[in-house]
Amino acid sequence: MERAMRKTSNNRIWEIDMARGILIILMIIFHIFFNLDYFYNIPINYSHGVINVLRNIVASLFILISGICTFFSRSSFRRGLIIFFAAIAITLATYLFNSEEYIVFGILHMLSICMLISPVLKKLNKGWLFALMALILLISVLISDIKVNNNYLCMFGLRNKNFTSLDYYPLLPWSLFFVAGILLGKTVYREKKSIFSFQVKDNFINLIGRHSLLVYLVHQPVILAIMSLIFQLKKWQNTILSFLKK
Repeated sequence: MERAMRKTSNNRIWEIDMARGILIILMIIFHIFFNLDYFYNIPINYSHGVINVLRNIVASLFILISGICTFFSRSSFRRGLIIFFAAIAITLATYLFNSEEYIVFGILHMLSICMLISPVLKKLNKGWLFALMALILLISVLISDIKVNNNYLCMFGLRNKNFTSLDYYPLLPWSLFFVAGILLGKTVYREKKSIFSFQVKDNFINLIGRHSLLVYLVHQPVILAIMSLIFQLKKWQNTILSFLKK
């Protein structure tokens, strides 16, 4: 009975869905900032300063939560395949839009690889997972100063100075947070139930969290369409005002 009370009606742990929903909303906000900076040349300083720090924190937490969710999942390999093909579709779409600047290896690419190997990761005990995290961190530090002539190993963080990707989350070091999520699953969520003694009813944020992949895939085209309409209306308004002033 207690276990049932700590889960939502569809047998999901409510705080995981809520956390993922909040992080998706924050990622959408950051993508709005990116669009304003990249497409409309509004100086938001997206890639530097406070915004850059905050978006990296949000991305780290999102990857961490994904690791926890993968610990719960019985079909993580299948989900990894789905996300992998979704990531490839995003690469193709962004390449067709701009072949000089597109998403080469973004956060979905990285998560898909992690999920595809997750059946092995979930079999490791807590000690081996902690050791793996330390190894990922060590290798990430060691390769940070390595200079390469090509970008064939960009998925591992090795790229030359000419490398560009609109979204870039290499396995080294970002997979560290995914492994940490699985480790947290084995410790904090080892009983696979909520760690809170109270329940929160289903809400809009939890709904977003439950459908995070779908929301992530569709939000950018929707945002771009809305922003295009807004800026076009503003342009028309300025044209009309200029005409009336004559």
